[in-house]
Amino acid sequence: MNVGDPQTVPYPKVLEAARSGRTDPVKPRHRQEHAPHIDTLVRLVSVRIVRLSELILRIGTLTFKDRFGVKPTDLRILVMLGAYQPISVNEVSRRTHIDKAWISRSLRGLLRRKLIKRTSHPSDSRASLLSLTKKGEALLREIAPVAEEYQRQLLQGQRSRDVERVLDLLSARAEEMFQLAIQQKSRTARRR
Repeated sequence: MNVGDPQTVPYPKVLEAARSGRTDPVKPRHRQEHAPHIDTLVRLVSVRIVRLSELILRIGTLTFKDRFGVKPTDLRILVMLGAYQPISVNEVSRRTHIDKAWISRSLRGLLRRKLIKRTSHPSDSRASLLSLTKKGEALLREIAPVAEEYQRQLLQGQRSRDVERVLDLLSARAEEMFQLAIQQKSRTARRR
């Protein structure tokens, strides 16, 4: 049994393993010595956040897909619609950082389940707007307390304001760096 198989690991054991620094909830892994450059790369914040994000998504899959029939991508879309509806597909993609093609696949299932609805865009005949149906809103109300309990367990022992502060600082700095990278790429392209 390992974290890579989300069907076999209940999330409290995964959370316990994550808190203890283990990646396998059954047996601890021994730290492997790496060359210094590999150790530097393994310890990059971005690498660690991606690994953490993937683990949290697997836990979310266990929690939300099995119980509510909602995959993590679907849930991100539903939450975005709940917060900003009506909203275009392009805006959902921009706000969630999910590829438009991936969103389109998820939207088909959400439309089929009648959790969302699509309406014509008032000023752009090529675009449409998405919003939650009453059934979609009811589903989010049902999911919210489960998500809140999941987060409570995930952050157990941590002060929420400290966690929020770290997340806000990382988000703001990452956004600044992203904008700088876009500007630099644009300058480089103009020189060619």
